Amino acid sequence: MPLAKELEGLAPEPRIAYLRHLASSRPDDPEVFFQLGVAFHETGEGDSALHYYGRSLDLDPSLSKAYVNMGVLWDGRGGFERALELFDRAIEINPEDLLAHTHAALALLEHKRYEESWKYLDRALGIAPRDPQPRFILAIYFWECGMFREALAEWETVIELVPGTALAAQAEKNIALLQRALSEASSGGRPLPAEGR
Repeated sequence: MPLAKELEGLAPEPRIAYLRHLASSRPDDPEVFFQLGVAFHETGEGDSALHYYGRSLDLDPSLSKAYVNMGVLWDGRGGFERALELFDRAIEINPEDLLAHTHAALALLEHKRYEESWKYLDRALGIAPRDPQPRFILAIYFWECGMFREALAEWETVIELVPGTALAAQAEKNIALLQRALSEASSGGRPLPAEGR
């Protein structure tokens, strides 16, 4: 059974304890250290997460998902350029890494670098046209470009794809913001920015 499946449903703290035990008996297993990084990432302990992602890469430099997660952490810390380097490294290793393309697109979009963002987003949509994450980001892209009907359609698609999830709830919230913004725009106001992730 894959380690990620074995850990499913465990809260981060018990996962950390179990994974530390595993690390002592499997010191050459990059997945153990990657999962330790994930658990620390979830607890908000970014430095520890980066440490364990790094250890997983020491053991397996082709572990693209570790680069993606490190990029997410760096982006959250204001290290946009470093994050983009890490996403690009993941894509270099695995050109089909959907999360690397998606996170790079969102990071660039947040910095108003629309053309560059579109390249990553277009590739993500090519890899997985029905995945809700790139569709959600596509809606933000449309919103930012003033293509409000298209944004609305994409968020509705996200809700159809993953009803009842946190992503669908955020899409519903953004639809309400969009409808309010359109109403304000028709009466002379200015549309609000969409909320991400």
